[in-house]
Amino acid sequence: MSSFNVSELDFATIKDSIKAHFRSQSKYNDWDFNGSGLSVLLDVLAYNTHYNAMVAHLSLNETFLDSAQIRGNVVSHAKLLGYVPRSLSSSKAVINVVVTPGATVANQATILRGTRFSTVVDQVRYYFVALESHLAPVSGGKYTFTNIPVRQGTLKRMIYRVDTSLGNQKFEIPDANIDTSTMRVRLKANTESDSYSIYTQFTSLVNIDENSQIYYLQETPQGLYEIYFGDGILGKMPTSDNIVEIEYVYTDGTVADGASLFTSVDTISGYSNIAVTVATNSYGGGVRESIESIRYNAPLTFTAQNRAVTADDYRAIILKNVANVEAISVWGGEDNTVPDFGKVYISVKPIGAETLTGAEKTTILSSVLAGKNVVSITPILVDPEYTYLELDVFFKYNANLTDRALVELQTLVREAVIAYNDDDLLKFDGVFRHSKLLREIDNAEPSILNSTIRVFMYKEATPSNTNNNYFDLNFSGPIYQSSSDSFVLSTNAFLVGGIEHYFRDFVVEGSYNRKIFMCKLVNGTVEKVKEVGMLYAATGNITISGFIVDPPAGGGASPAIRFTVIPNSNDIAPKRNQLLSIDLQEVVVVGENDTIAVAGSSGAVIYTTTARHR
Repeated sequence: MSSFNVSELDFATIKDSIKAHFRSQSKYNDWDFNGSGLSVLLDVLAYNTHYNAMVAHLSLNETFLDSAQIRGNVVSHAKLLGYVPRSLSSSKAVINVVVTPGATVANQATILRGTRFSTVVDQVRYYFVALESHLAPVSGGKYTFTNIPVRQGTLKRMIYRVDTSLGNQKFEIPDANIDTSTMRVRLKANTESDSYSIYTQFTSLVNIDENSQIYYLQETPQGLYEIYFGDGILGKMPTSDNIVEIEYVYTDGTVADGASLFTSVDTISGYSNIAVTVATNSYGGGVRESIESIRYNAPLTFTAQNRAVTADDYRAIILKNVANVEAISVWGGEDNTVPDFGKVYISVKPIGAETLTGAEKTTILSSVLAGKNVVSITPILVDPEYTYLELDVFFKYNANLTDRALVELQTLVREAVIAYNDDDLLKFDGVFRHSKLLREIDNAEPSILNSTIRVFMYKEATPSNTNNNYFDLNFSGPIYQSSSDSFVLSTNAFLVGGIEHYFRDFVVEGSYNRKIFMCKLVNGTVEKVKEVGMLYAATGNITISGFIVDPPAGGGASPAIRFTVIPNSNDIAPKRNQLLSIDLQEVVVVGENDTIAVAGSSGAVIYTTTARHR
């Protein structure tokens, strides 16, 4: 008697196994199982088996953090590791406020908690609120408030009553778009009481006892957040009829970043003549943590145990506590280009910007990492270093296989380059893989037969027109190592003494390193003016010093000098705090009809190929 696999996931295989099972029995071996009636019955049996197998398969997947797909299940697994997924993060700004009173002048004025200010970003108005009260004395007939932090969103309040007859009572916040970092949780004895006790979020078991005024935060299966309190052993347990008051900012996330003009919405101490200036533009808005981010960060955070010892520990703590992180790199000082023992270096690329603001760096060092790193190790935040890529893209296509015009094909190719830049680069492990980009281009349209890319790296530096300049440029990969007289470095023109000059490299005998000279064109020939630096091909480093450029005719800063080099390999791998980005304005896309594909061997007469160098 045959048997069949009830956990099989392929419907046709299940049906075949059912047929084989019946045919193995003598009473059914001459039945026509493909007949319409029996076939329908077998379909029902196969569908039922298939359905049960799928349910079992999906249910098993949802029991593991690595394979779960439903957010509620991922969050539940993360909770067992002590991990709370990040909420949205509200944009932050720092403002200065000057209040000009009328005839009646009090000794001081107060910006109350919840005072609103507004701004417009992309023609949409957003509101910011102060989360603390601020006092200012009258001075010169005005009240001046400096460096007032505000957060984007609406300040909301929820009030609950404690009922100890409910086992493990929890208090759910009905809004999904909250910034949990702005939550303020207070308890009072009853509705008549005016005295509040402040409770703080639980973060560590250190110094926690039965009297600790803490609350626990977790995400619910519905995607909301809820809090609960201690049990009288780990945290103070509220009593019946205590009143729980939860205040929080309901926010729009990242959309209000970059605001630079604010106005007051509410009066301040009854005064409405209010001038607002910005000390720090709005920044730091963040999206809610994704399923994949939770899946990645929860085990790392559990391993770190809120202690920063290894590089992964620093990474996990920052990712857990800072929402505005697109990419992060951490390395020990011993791995620096110049070893710096006793330091750990951290580089963060924020969402929607190239570098962190000074305020964000201060928050990470003083709030997020403080007390968690090893005493003898000093964390250092460094900005990402960008190496930009120029691409010359050429492709051949068969015009007989498409009804698209050449300009449409070029647009498709450009879109493939943009998608590659967004998906694969701008990450600290974002290697520029030449063959992968070629594959993306070739797959952009069936008529594209082959493609070629010339890759160039560049960096920009702004020269001084008053002091001697010194540039130390580190590219993300080795520079072309050649003993030929051809230039591997080129720059745009800059004025010295009213004459256009350039930087060019020249061969050093017996070495791939090259001397850099400031040059000028004389009758179309490059003429050396003076030696100013070195190009170190193997390390991708350029040093230049000892020159001053002319100031612009209108005054101000001189234009940047772009240093463009040929990489030694078309595959470029960034290190430490280096990031790669394709300059989409510098992508040249050239398409050409493939004459051999269209006309056969007769087309070879006019067939052209792409040169390896410009």
